[in-house]
Amino acid sequence: MDAFLVLADELHLGRTAHRLRVSQERVGGLIRSLEREIGAALFERTSGHVQLTDVGLRFYDGAKRGYDMLVTSLTECQAVARDAQVRLSVGYMPSIGAKGVTRIVSAFEHRHPGCAVKLRAMVHFDVGVSGYVPPIDTDVELIWSPGGDGKALDAPGRTIGPVLHRVGRGVVVPSGHPLASNESISVEQLAGYPLLNPSNAWRPELLEAWTPSMTPSGVPLNRLATDITTMTGRNELTLDDFLAAVARGHGLYITIGTVFDRFVFPGLEVVPINDMPPMAVVPIWRSSSRNTAIREFVDTARDISFDPGP
Repeated sequence: MDAFLVLADELHLGRTAHRLRVSQERVGGLIRSLEREIGAALFERTSGHVQLTDVGLRFYDGAKRGYDMLVTSLTECQAVARDAQVRLSVGYMPSIGAKGVTRIVSAFEHRHPGCAVKLRAMVHFDVGVSGYVPPIDTDVELIWSPGGDGKALDAPGRTIGPVLHRVGRGVVVPSGHPLASNESISVEQLAGYPLLNPSNAWRPELLEAWTPSMTPSGVPLNRLATDITTMTGRNELTLDDFLAAVARGHGLYITIGTVFDRFVFPGLEVVPINDMPPMAVVPIWRSSSRNTAIREFVDTARDISFDPGP
């Protein structure tokens, strides 16, 4: 194909051979082979002169468009390859577990040894703010999503990746609380107890998925009108803020059933809830991001077995 396009541009065998760094005989052989495949002459040859035939002109139009598209695609893919080998900043909620996150990052680094990965645990994160997207210094974040999938987190400017792991729900109670002796409970058994409100700033459907306002049978639950932000006087919250509120008797906290696998808070226990959809680990990133390493990272995370570890 190169020989045809260059000859169509030069209309001279000698200059074509020079550009391609081959002999004129080689150029002629390539053109004849292409003409046999097409079944018609592409050039009219006279002494010292080469001209495209009607079939040659028609073939040139299509071949040039295809060649230009191929070059463009090649250039874009080369840029993608360079992009995936530059850097990637990954944030994660500590309650997800460093072991599982490290497993993903290690697999990604093995696949893309040219990409420098910066991994950091997020001290605080307001998952429910509808306009939230990862900060400019973080490309992708691994976070919890209630409801068993990522739908509750959907918001403008935010892309939600596939579910990587699921964990059952639980309620944090003080040791000695009436619910603490149960191996597991239903949402119905939470009726009558005050439940901490994660945030009044969250979209209603997200808040409902995290801490429901009523039981499956329709009994209202006592989700506090005052949210944890108002209780603490701070907008940037950590898990310790919620646990401290439970320990101080402000209410119970619905969270993940494995919360104390990675956190120690004496005087508190978590009781599994057996009829709530699980919490899901999902990646999120800015929809406007063009960092191809994000897609490569998400593909890697989806391919491997997520082991949250202790």
